[in-house]
Amino acid sequence: MSNRSPFDVIFLGGRQAGVIGLLTVLAHGEKVKGVVAYNDYVADMADALHIPKVGNLAGVWNFDCDLIVSVHGDEIVPDDILAQARLGGINVHPCLRDFKGRHVIKRFLASGKFPHASVGVHRMIAQVDRGEVLKEIFVDVSDCKTEVEVYNALYPYYAMALWAALEKL
Repeated sequence: MSNRSPFDVIFLGGRQAGVIGLLTVLAHGEKVKGVVAYNDYVADMADALHIPKVGNLAGVWNFDCDLIVSVHGDEIVPDDILAQARLGGINVHPCLRDFKGRHVIKRFLASGKFPHASVGVHRMIAQVDRGEVLKEIFVDVSDCKTEVEVYNALYPYYAMALWAALEKL
């Protein structure tokens, strides 16, 4: 991490990837001011770390922040909320180059685009998963046959891609 002051972050996350993202943001030295948790994994981690939970995106208005970070968030963040963060927002997304939106790994498996999946981090804009790509890491998943296996292969790269994007900011 650089000598700069930590970013004040609002974190949006769900599932195991959300936990990985939250821990990565903290390990990078950022200050997480609030968490919008989209499942119990992330909610329980926020509680364990004594980070305030924000009920939903509307609650983000109560926080002054530098950056919004989303990892398996369940909502599209409106432009007016992104605009309140000095650096806007970033999103971590599997198979970013080829698959935008939801159910990415299921679509990846059905497509036959083996052997490389990826984890990408992009700036959030009005168009879903279309903002500037800050980092994308490609991973050989040729031994994976199920969604769970692909996600398990990609999880370490969620941390690596998010770390690299935070460094770039």
